Amino acid sequence: MFEKNERKFSTGRAPKKLVAGKFHTGSSKQSRTKEQPVAQARPIRRALTLDEKKQQLTAWAENEKIPGKIQAWFTKDAQSDHSDWRILNKLVDGHESISLESPAKDMPAPECVQKILEQLHKEHLRPFKRALRQIWFRATGDGRFAMLIQANLHGSTTAHASKTFLEFVERFHPEIISCHQLRCTPNYLFDPTKPLNMRVEAKAVFGSDFMPLSSTGLSMHVLDWAPKIKDAWLEFPQRIRDAIHPAPGDKFFEFFSGSSFVSASLSNDFERIDALDCRETAMLSTKHNARTLLEDNLRFHRAHLEPAFLEKFFSKDENEGRWTFYLNTGSDTTFNAELAQAIASSRPERILLQTSDLENAAKEIKRFRDKGYMLRKTIPLDLEPGTAGFELLMLFVPDRAGLLGGFGAKKAGKRPVQRPVERVTPQNRGDIPHFVQKSSPRRQRKD
Repeated sequence: MFEKNERKFSTGRAPKKLVAGKFHTGSSKQSRTKEQPVAQARPIRRALTLDEKKQQLTAWAENEKIPGKIQAWFTKDAQSDHSDWRILNKLVDGHESISLESPAKDMPAPECVQKILEQLHKEHLRPFKRALRQIWFRATGDGRFAMLIQANLHGSTTAHASKTFLEFVERFHPEIISCHQLRCTPNYLFDPTKPLNMRVEAKAVFGSDFMPLSSTGLSMHVLDWAPKIKDAWLEFPQRIRDAIHPAPGDKFFEFFSGSSFVSASLSNDFERIDALDCRETAMLSTKHNARTLLEDNLRFHRAHLEPAFLEKFFSKDENEGRWTFYLNTGSDTTFNAELAQAIASSRPERILLQTSDLENAAKEIKRFRDKGYMLRKTIPLDLEPGTAGFELLMLFVPDRAGLLGGFGAKKAGKRPVQRPVERVTPQNRGDIPHFVQKSSPRRQRKD
């Protein structure tokens, strides 16, 4: 069975130390530091209802004096067979116990996940059960799953039990479209939704290394990042399109792109699409999706988001234009002053900042306001209903009218404030409208 596909993929490869799971914004120098021990798990937060999340957001906006109006919430009902599940082997009172981890509170398990869990309790699979650490069921968004197995297989008895289990899955569960065995160095638990400093190798047992994303025509690598609940995320690019209303000739740059699902979904609305990520799985996913697009306008940059990259990229004449920056930072990422200045100095037409940390969100609003960008829209996102968290999508635009002049004047003594200036190129000079008002003919007054 294992002779079908012996390819291995790794999320870490020289010269840069890469990261498994979700992208992190640490520089390449910071990522070469010595491996740190795994931190203790945070206490599980209580799942919040949508009304409780709305109250929390309203209180934050009032306390931080967030400008502008908060838009309608974006969310979709979560379905169990469109969500990621995990079977976890953990110690309980000194004994190993198999448990099922659901993506949201009170969500029933899909039938195939429940049957595989029952199969693991069979007596003939006891050696495999002891060696098992976890099984991930990564949902494609249409009722199918890609399976990831992490286990410590030693000895012929354990290997035979593992082969018996895999034959059962492949024969009786066609909704499992692929299966990979994972090896992590150091031997920590793999979690595709979190940034982890580890090297991950995936050995294909059956199926492809790429899993489709519902009926979008796009795919992602089985090790790449994606939220556990897929329903709202699969329709998220349409919400971005409705929020920014791209014009002909606009360009889109997605940072921390992962599989580049958002940017690839918007390829028909922009003249050019660029994506940046430092991981090998993100590169493989993006190149795989680029081959499926009608327009050959998707480019991938394997690098860290640093001021030096932005300065070098926008120093080239071919990269001039009206850019929209999309940054999905998560909850563990903040921009320092140098990086925020580099982003503002690139003079994008729009900045879309997505974060799940309200404290960092308030800081970023003030930071970009200080750089000459004002908050235009705030869209709350409940991408994973039934959990404790939610996210914000904030739209920043240049302050060309000088509305932030008073705020900038107060800060002028500390640092210079330069407002972004729109680039005028031969391509868009013809798009600038010129209005001429014709004078009406004079009429004599009749006495």
